[in-house]
Amino acid sequence: PYELRERTLIGLRPEKGIEAHDLMYLIMPDRFANGDATNDVNKSMNEIELDRGHMYKRHGGDIQGIIDRLDYLQDLGASTLWLNPVLENDEHKTSYHGYACTDGYEIDPRFGTNDLYKSLVDSLHARDMKIVMDVVYNHWGDQHWLILDPPDSSWVNHWPSFTKTNYRSTTHMDPYASEWDKRIMTDGWFDGHMPDLNQRSPKLARHLIQQTKWWIEEWGIDALRIDTYAYPDQHFMASLSREMLMEWPDVFLFGETWVHGVPVQQWFTSQGVGAKEFDSELQSVTDFQLYFAMKKGLNEPFGWTEGASKIYYALAKDWVYKDPMKLVTFVDNHDLSRFYSEIKEDPKLYHMGIALILTTRGIPCLYYGTEIRMKNFADPDGKVRPDFPGGWQGDAVDKFNHTGRTEAENETFWFIQNLANFRRQNPDVFDGKLMQFVPEDGLYVYFRYTDQKCLMVCMNMSSKEQTVEFERYQERMLGFGESRNIQTGKQTSLNEPFSLQPKETLILELIN
Repeated sequence: PYELRERTLIGLRPEKGIEAHDLMYLIMPDRFANGDATNDVNKSMNEIELDRGHMYKRHGGDIQGIIDRLDYLQDLGASTLWLNPVLENDEHKTSYHGYACTDGYEIDPRFGTNDLYKSLVDSLHARDMKIVMDVVYNHWGDQHWLILDPPDSSWVNHWPSFTKTNYRSTTHMDPYASEWDKRIMTDGWFDGHMPDLNQRSPKLARHLIQQTKWWIEEWGIDALRIDTYAYPDQHFMASLSREMLMEWPDVFLFGETWVHGVPVQQWFTSQGVGAKEFDSELQSVTDFQLYFAMKKGLNEPFGWTEGASKIYYALAKDWVYKDPMKLVTFVDNHDLSRFYSEIKEDPKLYHMGIALILTTRGIPCLYYGTEIRMKNFADPDGKVRPDFPGGWQGDAVDKFNHTGRTEAENETFWFIQNLANFRRQNPDVFDGKLMQFVPEDGLYVYFRYTDQKCLMVCMNMSSKEQTVEFERYQERMLGFGESRNIQTGKQTSLNEPFSLQPKETLILELIN
């Protein structure tokens, strides 16, 4: 049955999509919290095994578990939830992550129902929070009903034998690229059970676009995170963005671009610098370039291009973007090693990295568990997707509650909470401008500011004590007589220089 409905106004939906002052929180639903044990196993589906002890089996987390933890998430300071895909994934194995969709119009019943997902979105909007829907246009799962019974053979890119993509996104803009390499990139399959969709097929393209409009209209979606953005036909991706923004100018669209080099990353965004035969009309991408710079910069000694300089140079290249303030920043995610492990479990550097994404330009995103120092390396990726302790009835500890967290975990939780809520209370500062100063001997200082307000961030990435001399920074500090430490609340005069201990981060609100 196919019902033709009248269009409706989406009640409590925010007037604007995701903005620079927002803070995203990324959740893998199967691993966050189990709010409804009755949907853990669905015997009508291909994968019916539930095994919390196996990293690639389903663990039972669901949408109801997320709804039950909205107080926790809002208290932490998150303004936006990004869930890994929740559409039906009726694959025979490893279906928990959601990236092999088998029905684009149904929430996976092991996560909940369409109505429950709408209830989650409505609950977020009632709290002045927002939702990001994680979507995939490059491929479906091989058990998708339109793959098992295709309406048209041209909907899938076929090969004489299984041919995997070369993952070389540079072939899109490489002036010397071969046609063979370009075809392997766009038409090769991402994985053996993920048929590669041919978006050049007009009927498939229209199906995908109409399906997207249905998601936004039916559920009140605020933003789309587009998985594997570099792999589908780029002309199709541009037309998708264009149609969505014509219909809903406030919807925020950002693509996953796990690529190398600022020019490569910028190529996928709207306009900016560089020759391209079309405008992608994509507002933002995941900023892997800042992530790479930060991971290395915090782990290596200072040099002309090393340490703090690496971060400085990454941001200095922002001139290539139309709007770098919309880039989505992060210290880790569901595909990457946990940041706490990447910086060798050094709590000072851990807080420094988190402070960086929460205070520099862009829209920061925290991966679930960052606030309790979850750790491990993505070798394989299942190791960085554990259950959140306390999300299941009978868990030995409950880290959703401060009494269940260790002193160190609470230290990080409160560090994030304090800074996240300062962001929420001062949106104009984080929608405002950025000024950075060239790092010297591992000391990195930058400012976020408007005409009336100013935030000063000082990071000592060296192994020795550093003195912050105000004279160098007068162009941003003039007119302010005192500062307030965001973390401690302590107010001090700006008449005297101050010292930073090794690996210390100081975030000061300048006061008239």
